[in-house]
Order: sequence, then C-alpha cells, then structure tokens
Amino acid sequence: MKFLYLLPLLGVAVSATALAAADAVADPLTVQCVCPQVKCPGDDPVRLCKCLKSADERCKAKCPKTKLPIRTQCPPTVTPTLPPTTTKNPTTTKNRPEPTPTCVCEPVFCIQVFPQSCYCQNAALVKCYEECGGPKPTLAVCPPLETTTTLTSTRPPTPQPTNPICGGGRANNLQCPEGLTCIKDPRKPGCGPECDGLGICVKDKLCGGFAGFRCPSGQICVDDPRDDCDPKNGGADCGGLCIYPD
Repeated sequence: MKFLYLLPLLGVAVSATALAAADAVADPLTVQCVCPQVKCPGDDPVRLCKCLKSADERCKAKCPKTKLPIRTQCPPTVTPTLPPTTTKNPTTTKNRPEPTPTCVCEPVFCIQVFPQSCYCQNAALVKCYEECGGPKPTLAVCPPLETTTTLTSTRPPTPQPTNPICGGGRANNLQCPEGLTCIKDPRKPGCGPECDGLGICVKDKLCGGFAGFRCPSGQICVDDPRDDCDPKNGGADCGGLCIYPD
C-alpha cells in the first residue's frame, strides 16, 4: 500500500526536472551566436572588399553583439579598357576635300566622240573635285568601250632567187634548165662537175672586164672558172659570169 502512495510524488519530480532542462536550453544568454560563413574571391581586391563588407552586414543582422573588424572603404571599380580591334583588310577612306573659294578648275576639252567623251567628262569632274573640293560630283554612266579589231594580211616572204644546182654523180646527174650552163661554183673549193661534184647553173653572158659589163639587179659578177684568166693571180681584163649571191 505504501508503494502506491509514492508514484504521484515521483511523477511530479520528473516533470520539474524536464522543465528546468528545457528552460536552460531556451535561454539565449547560454547559446553562442555564430555568423554565417561566406566564401569571398581572392583574385580581385575590389570584389574581396565588397564581399567582406556584405558578410559583416549579414553577421551584424544575425548576431548584433558580435564584435566585427573595422574595415576601410573599398577601392573604386576599375573598368578594363579593351585594346583596339584591327581588321584583316582595313579600308582607307579619303577625307572629303574642303571647298576652296578661290580654286578654279582647269578647262578640259573632250573629244566629241561617244562614249569616249563620257569617260573624259567624268575624269574631268573627279579631277576638279580632288583639287578644289566641294560636293561630290555625280558621274554619268558610260557604256563600255568597244575594242576595234584590225585585220592584217600576212604575206609570205618573197623567195630570193638562187642559182640552180647541177652536176653530181653519173647516176644522179642534175641538168640545168634551158638557156643556162653548168659551171663550178667559183665561191667554193673543189673541181665541181668535172669530177662528179656539184655546180651551179648560170647564164653564159659576159660581165666585168675592161668594158665593165654589169649584171642584172640582184646578181653579182664573179670570175669565170672556165678560162685561164684569174684576177687573183695577176690576170687583167678577166671576164666573169653573173650569179645570185647566197
């Protein structure tokens, strides 16, 4: 029976102990205030300063009794200047020339043939604008210039007359045309047709000598190899034959 009377007393003691513990936890004087952790960048002094000031304000709002360090004013934000961009193909622009009141363009006289006159007048306007300035001239639209084709007739060169070849071996003996005689070429060594060599065909007509007979135009007078008179060996009044020079 005594055990039953002690149960209410034990229940009252447990409840009082729990309430006392709860009052101790809830007391703000016994709980330490912790400011929120903030991670600030360290590569930029301006951003670092602003981040620390913002963290101090948040800490002061949460924990008013926390002592914070005294920070100086943050430096101003420096705006970076970008380097000038360069283009691959820079275009040069001409400044518009200022008009000169005393400048007078030189007169230009263009040929009165179209479309050459159109191109000439445009060139005169551009030259005047570059020299004296003023408003930019409006150029006329000129048609393309036609190229003239010059036809030239190409004539084959007139063949120079030569002395026909004659003589040679007995199997291939070359005969001269009618009216011409086969002789040894006096300009070449050897015996010519007399020893089955080649010769030239000439007209058997005297030239040179004391009489001074002349050859036709385009021919020259050479010593006749058939006679014994040789001007190179002391001969005088030696007659010759007319041949074509090579």
